[in-house]
Amino acid sequence: MDEKYEEYLLEDAYVKINKTGDRVNNIAFACYFLFGCIIAFQYGTFKIAFGVGGLCLAMYYGTKFLLPKSSFYQYIGSVIVALFSAQFIYQMHGMFEMHFFVFIGATLLIAYQNWRLQLPNIIVVVIHHGIFAYLQYKGNAEIYFTQQTYMDLETFLFHGALAAVVVLICGYWAYILERKTKREMFIKAGVLQQVNNIRHNIEFADAISQGNLAAIYTIMDDKDELGKSLLKMQASLTIAQKKDMQDKFMTLGLAQMGEILRNSSDIQSLSYEIISHMVKYLKANQGGIFILQDKESDPYLELTACYAYDRKKYLKKRIEIGEGLIGQVVLEKDTIFLTDIPNDYVHITSGLGKANPGCILIVPLKLNDEVEGALELASFNVFEKHEIELVEKLAESIASAVSATRTNENTKKLLEELKQQTEMLRSQEEEMRQNMEELAATQEEMERRQAEMEEMRIEEVTRLQNRIKELEGQLKV
Repeated sequence: MDEKYEEYLLEDAYVKINKTGDRVNNIAFACYFLFGCIIAFQYGTFKIAFGVGGLCLAMYYGTKFLLPKSSFYQYIGSVIVALFSAQFIYQMHGMFEMHFFVFIGATLLIAYQNWRLQLPNIIVVVIHHGIFAYLQYKGNAEIYFTQQTYMDLETFLFHGALAAVVVLICGYWAYILERKTKREMFIKAGVLQQVNNIRHNIEFADAISQGNLAAIYTIMDDKDELGKSLLKMQASLTIAQKKDMQDKFMTLGLAQMGEILRNSSDIQSLSYEIISHMVKYLKANQGGIFILQDKESDPYLELTACYAYDRKKYLKKRIEIGEGLIGQVVLEKDTIFLTDIPNDYVHITSGLGKANPGCILIVPLKLNDEVEGALELASFNVFEKHEIELVEKLAESIASAVSATRTNENTKKLLEELKQQTEMLRSQEEEMRQNMEELAATQEEMERRQAEMEEMRIEEVTRLQNRIKELEGQLKV
């Protein structure tokens, strides 16, 4: 329970108690003053009635006026109760019954519920009675302490003891009432505190039910078990919500990347789509993707795409295996995450330009222990654990897509080469066919010419034979 709140309630209660006590004592002091004036007609003590009575009232109301925020006037009132009793005794020339006004005054002071107010009353009474009794019995008859002809010490002490008992009882009742008031205020404060806690808890529960898990709640009482339970519930729901958001973040990231990978065509465009999406999705500042080239003969890493500050970057970069952090990641096939970035990091190992980031994440593109490249992301905000896990999961899918795309590209290249070879073979076959046709035509022409030549030769031989025969005939003649 808040002690200040309890003090506030107690102070408020005593404001009301003091008002009640003031009202009672205002009436009592007015009656005291009027009573003094009335008996003054009988005994001719007007100066005492108006002088002492007026002085008492002036002391009481003057103190109250000068010290409005102090309770000192109540102690003055306690003194005045005793002084009025002494005044009445003197006015009535020692009438002993006037001593009972002391008891009446002690009873009136109970209204303030402050046992300490009985002390000034009994102290003044003891001093007054002691001094005036002593003076009267020393021969000063006008003191008028008592009208009795005798008052020994034993009787005086007995009367004083009775007065002390009455004052003690009144003080005790004031103490009991004070404790009761404090206990009631304590209980009231507890009840009000519980009501405030319940209202506070209801407001907090409503905020949580509406999905506002960031609502600020402060336990107002260490004994507020419901509030503690609500805080535990808030913590549990916050953890559950955070996990749910992380799961959705992972699921959506994998789904979106899967869509990108399914629509991949070539390594260059695939690399750009991958790195631009990841930089945006992870709210990073820049990123680059490095693909392993010439795996069989002379392997090296080539920067196939770079995206920084919402813009595509056209950079050319070649990194050897084992060179810098990127080459080291590919060589060791393990993730590197740096948050303490040296000022000269970008000049030594980074493939992302000259900006000095807050954290660097380099993940190998690995599938079945086979590395296809590396992915480097830089951000001014430190990546959370689930974001790193997402990148590592995406790296496997990217490696698979890169491998498939590389295979498709190789297959497409082989098909293109096969097509070119087929076209070449077709061209060569056509050329050979044409050559064969030309050769056949030439051969036919040669055969025709050979036949013609043969005919000509036969004709020539026949002509020569006929000529020979003609010559032989002429010779015979």
